[in-house]
Amino acid sequence: MSAVLPERRTHLDERRHAGRRHVRRRSTEWGQLAPDLSTTELLRRANEKLVIASLRAQEVSDVAVEVAVKMTHQAEHDALTGLPNRTLLGERLVQSIALAQRHGKRVALMYLDIDHFQQINETLGHPVGDRLLQLVARRLQACVRLSDTVCRQGGDEFVILLAEVDMVHDAALSAQKLIEAMAEPHLIDGDMLQVTLSIGVSVFPDHGLDAETVVKHADIAMYYAKRAGRNNYQMFTPEMKGRVVPRD
Repeated sequence: MSAVLPERRTHLDERRHAGRRHVRRRSTEWGQLAPDLSTTELLRRANEKLVIASLRAQEVSDVAVEVAVKMTHQAEHDALTGLPNRTLLGERLVQSIALAQRHGKRVALMYLDIDHFQQINETLGHPVGDRLLQLVARRLQACVRLSDTVCRQGGDEFVILLAEVDMVHDAALSAQKLIEAMAEPHLIDGDMLQVTLSIGVSVFPDHGLDAETVVKHADIAMYYAKRAGRNNYQMFTPEMKGRVVPRD
């Protein structure tokens, strides 16, 4: 074997030490970079989670708003016909009277009852009666302006608010129009059903100076229409207040 000279051995040792230092230095450099890469990844993931959480929060907020709107609608509308109920009617009547006072106009209220509706329920069944109420509701809506309100008061009773009329006679014309429109039969399950209306009319400020009185007087006038033979309208008169009309 050949002997290694002392000078050459020293040179080789120096190269080995230099290689080890280089490896340690690179290891140290990579060790310093590794935390930076991990931090970037953590920030990216955190940002993704934040975006997802924000989207979910918005979805929850949208659902809450939708539920609130739906609940408000259900509280103010009749479930069968979709018409405003007496609560919403009361609010609109108060508002209409306030506007009428300000602008010197009149507000008319018509209280309607479907004649002999109970007989339809008893002979043809409640499903047919419910369908008839829905068709009557649509026809009533078709007879008035978009600014007016058709309300289902309950059972077979409806109330129509004419938000603005010039003369008492205008309300009478509207009531007659409703009676004529209802003369056309309703087609339900292949059967033609014809119904009539009894209508009582009350006008602000002629027949009452507040919402409660206007409604009360329209109701009274409606029962006079029934007593007069049904299928007609009656305008409220002060003489009606002192008379008792039985509900049938």
